[in-house]
Amino acid sequence: MTAPERRTYLRPGFALALALRLLTSSLAIVIPLYATSVLGAAAAEAGAFVVLLWVGNAAGVMIATMLVRDQSASSVAGFALLGASAAALASGAHFVPFWLEALGSGMGMGFPQPFLSALMHLESSPERPFRGLGIYSTALGVGLVLGPLLAYGALEFFGFEGVFGALALVCVMGAVGAIMGRSSLEGRPRPPAPSPSRWGAALHEPRFRRAFTVNFLYSLLLPVFLSYGAISAETRFGLSAEDALVLFAGVFLVSTGLRVLATNSRASLGRLLLASTGLLLASTLCMGLASTWPLFVVGMVLFSLPHAMVYPIASYFAFSSVKKPDVVNASYAFQASSGVAELLAPAAAVVLIPSVGVQGVFLLGAVLAAAALVAAATGPR
Repeated sequence: MTAPERRTYLRPGFALALALRLLTSSLAIVIPLYATSVLGAAAAEAGAFVVLLWVGNAAGVMIATMLVRDQSASSVAGFALLGASAAALASGAHFVPFWLEALGSGMGMGFPQPFLSALMHLESSPERPFRGLGIYSTALGVGLVLGPLLAYGALEFFGFEGVFGALALVCVMGAVGAIMGRSSLEGRPRPPAPSPSRWGAALHEPRFRRAFTVNFLYSLLLPVFLSYGAISAETRFGLSAEDALVLFAGVFLVSTGLRVLATNSRASLGRLLLASTGLLLASTLCMGLASTWPLFVVGMVLFSLPHAMVYPIASYFAFSSVKKPDVVNASYAFQASSGVAELLAPAAAVVLIPSVGVQGVFLLGAVLAAAALVAAATGPR
């Protein structure tokens, strides 16, 4: 009699990653648009709300990692909190300050995140070692496409209240998916507590350190692209909020297609990472130097490849550089490269925009992109 086949977490993980990225991509774009379009905030003031979103995200990740350490429980809690914040925004509940709603949304974003990528990576077989992270990154890509499209449709017909109401419904779906995926995790060890000594050991590995550096530099640019790309499209080139959302959806659609192709690709991941960081530099230069909207759009489209490849390939190099029992703990340290960057970048943008403008922020980002290219081109692969 053969033992029953163990259920994998790939399908539940795909559903959770899709719902989470749909929500985060929508909020990162819609919150600053809401602040400028409805609240009348300046670009720098809108950036402050983005900072709160990522502060909340960092707090949610820390609570899930330090206190909960249960993928299903933290996911349900996160979607519940995010759903409550979105519902408050949809209802126009003025007794809840907008800054608190942004902070609560960020915390909800953070709860499901810290274990998911490592769980997906551990589901890969030796014959297809990139499959788990490939499927995970594909789910992120699909969520990124659907997020702006959902926001666009809701905004077009129901206004910002409709956008936040639709996001609250997505949170319900995410919570249901987290509950249904619980059986796939039964019998598995609880995620380990954070171990600074294991983080240090991982950072001593040259492949891990290289992946960490590239992802950190890329993650400094991602929130700027998401939040200030839309504002730049509006203020510099006269695109509407709806136009900006459609443009983002197109960029993410290209990115998702590239991720699907990479999941089973036998191409050199090192070369893909190098090409991606090269286009990251070209993208930031186009967006920073653009004097016409077609050149700006070219810059956004060029962002598709780095957006598709940098995070999943860097994750793979980082996770595969440590022993299997240390993958989850190593993922905590690796994700810190994203979390810290996604907090620092919006805060720096708030300080810089009054003096250099949104366009200048993208030009300064080109320096970071060049550093990422250098890091990708050097060191072990």
